[in-house]
Amino acid sequence: TNAAVDFLLLDAHRQGKLKLPKPAMPAKDSGWILLGMGKLGAHELNFSSDIDLVVFFDPEAPAVIDPLDATELFSRLTRRLVRILQDRTEHGYVFRTDLRLRPDPGSTPLAIPVEAALRYYEARGQNWERAAMIKARPVAGDLAAGAAFLKELQPYVWRKYMDYAAIADVHSIKRQIHAHKGHGEIAVKGHNVKLGRETVPMLGALAARGWITADARDALTQQYWFLRRVEHAIQMVADEQTHILPDSDEGLERIALMLGFAGEAD
Repeated sequence: TNAAVDFLLLDAHRQGKLKLPKPAMPAKDSGWILLGMGKLGAHELNFSSDIDLVVFFDPEAPAVIDPLDATELFSRLTRRLVRILQDRTEHGYVFRTDLRLRPDPGSTPLAIPVEAALRYYEARGQNWERAAMIKARPVAGDLAAGAAFLKELQPYVWRKYMDYAAIADVHSIKRQIHAHKGHGEIAVKGHNVKLGRETVPMLGALAARGWITADARDALTQQYWFLRRVEHAIQMVADEQTHILPDSDEGLERIALMLGFAGEAD
């Protein structure tokens, strides 16, 4: 992703659309902010994960020549970036890319000015957007500008107080997840291995605060990494973004063999 971003920034520089302060380091002070969300932001990509990007820009960045043209320019660069990443060629593709986690995706450009984004989150941001930003991190482009944007956004993401309406909204989101995905008794065949699992840093934090024992942390961490191996194996079969175990004996045995077991019974 960084290589594609640098290529596009240098191309815009050569065309006179941007004036990069340091062409040898194209992204620095470019104002182009690319945040990785979800598993990309959390360093947890699977074998066949798509990536969720949210793109912002600073129209006052040193590289920007015309702030009034910046929305169109960075949206066009973003569109080209997505094409580079996900278009299939004889060599395959890089990542399937999703830009729909940006503010109000049905009516906003692909790249949004930082001030407009901050106003949106402050005035209209929803609880699911707050939750999504927990895993956000700058992954390409102007990393310093991305870090500054996330710092500005911290009061929104980590609210000091939670009112009853916000708590009710969180419960509603959780109920919708349960209704849509199901969290009943776990069966092996056809089970969605993505559901209800946590991450290693969270387990470490819980143990450090004394909320779970060190033995529980170690056991859960071991099972978590096993879960990730299962996810990778499932997705290797047909290069599909799925978390569902096969519902046939033959398919389940294939996954077991890929994981080094003698067969389904193991």
